[in-house]
Amino acid sequence: MRIDPGAPLPTTAERTPAVDSVQPTKARQGGRFEAVLGQRAVSARRSLRAEVEQSGLVEGMTAELFGSRRSMEILEYVLDNVIPTLDAEPEIKALAHELISEEIALRSLLEEQRAQVIES
Repeated sequence: MRIDPGAPLPTTAERTPAVDSVQPTKARQGGRFEAVLGQRAVSARRSLRAEVEQSGLVEGMTAELFGSRRSMEILEYVLDNVIPTLDAEPEIKALAHELISEEIALRSLLEEQRAQVIES
């Protein structure tokens, strides 16, 4: 592109009007933005407080729910009902069966040892 150095400059009537300067962000929307943030923080605190209060409720929960007998029932259920219906290769089913059987045997052994210690 070639620029002609002798081209006349436009007269003041032909010049474009001046553009207003942009106001700083703080003056334009700072108040609204801070208000929205404040509302979000309050709702987040309320939500968190409700979750903490709800987590303190232990209705219906007993120690038996986490006891070894219950975990043995769950493992046996998985062994008898879940593993046979898995959509997996036979080797994977066999491995899962073996792993859960070992876990059941180990838990039974630990339960027997615990009973012996309590008796003595």
